[in-house]
Amino acid sequence: MNLKKITISALVFITAIVSGCGGERKNDPVLLTDATLATAIRQAVDNSIVPAAVSFTTASQELNTSITALCTAPTLDALTIAQGEWSNLAQAWYRLLPYLFGPLNDNVVLPDYLFVDSLRQRGNDYTATVRNEITSMVEGDMTLDSAYFDALNFQKVGLLALEVGLFQTLNESTDNNDILTELSVQPRKCDVVLGLSHHLSGFADTFSVEWQQDYQLSGSSYRDAFLAGETEDGSEPLTLVLTRLQEHFEYLKQRSVADQAAKIADQSWVLMSATLTAAEQFIEGVDGTSTVSFTDLMTAAGATTALASVRDNFSRAKEAIADQSSTDFYAACALLDGNLKREIPDSLAVQLGINFTDGD
Repeated sequence: MNLKKITISALVFITAIVSGCGGERKNDPVLLTDATLATAIRQAVDNSIVPAAVSFTTASQELNTSITALCTAPTLDALTIAQGEWSNLAQAWYRLLPYLFGPLNDNVVLPDYLFVDSLRQRGNDYTATVRNEITSMVEGDMTLDSAYFDALNFQKVGLLALEVGLFQTLNESTDNNDILTELSVQPRKCDVVLGLSHHLSGFADTFSVEWQQDYQLSGSSYRDAFLAGETEDGSEPLTLVLTRLQEHFEYLKQRSVADQAAKIADQSWVLMSATLTAAEQFIEGVDGTSTVSFTDLMTAAGATTALASVRDNFSRAKEAIADQSSTDFYAACALLDGNLKREIPDSLAVQLGINFTDGD
């Protein structure tokens, strides 16, 4: 059997059968075959990627609810809750961000992910741009309806804009008493943050619907298309997802994301932990749910040294996060980047054909 390529026909066939392929049931022996690779891919999608998209949608809805409550009855408790929901939303995004393909990245000019996370494109800090836009909206007389927010450039919306709106005042105070006072005496500030929140929710809803139900009005989900090998660039499913994971770790290091993301909210290390956990879960599988993981298949292939390297580098990254050491974290990201270029695909006999850039 040629393990250098997972064929589309094998993927379609394997997802249709119930048993007998090895590893489909908990007690089945795990062997490295096209069949078990297809099972591992399917379970990784269903147990990691799709739940991440759903969680992001749920978190965006909860932020909408908390901001509505805050603006209806401004109190410190309500503000703290809204800020906490923003943190939950940001963490949900960083669990989804490693999978920058399909619904998140379906436009070569202005992909949807940019309207959630402007940092991801080139690592540019648009905080000043966002702050100026929010000030203009609060002090201006334009109608702050959905059409207004839909017309804004990606640099002026998304997670960063909501962070600026919820965690500081127009004059950059981060004291919650000052933030609450501004929300109370400047009702347009509430209109701004609520409008931004609803705008982001539209993208979150799209990601979830397209992954699960209807991708680009095709009548079928991206999940089904992906598992059938119908990827946007024609690459094999595992090739595509491993490449995007590799690019994600390269991005974290090259753009110094731990030093840039969520600085105002002081949540950068929380986000790094969320994204690391998501990537590790994709590779290791979900306890109690996954029956075949990529690490299981690395073990079955006898790639014990490669697997030890992967797990050691995840541990390095966790230690760096616990120590809040940017230097150590970026070093660990570089090592994991290397694992995703070499040890993991080589162990699974997968040809990546990647160009070793983060796509920026």
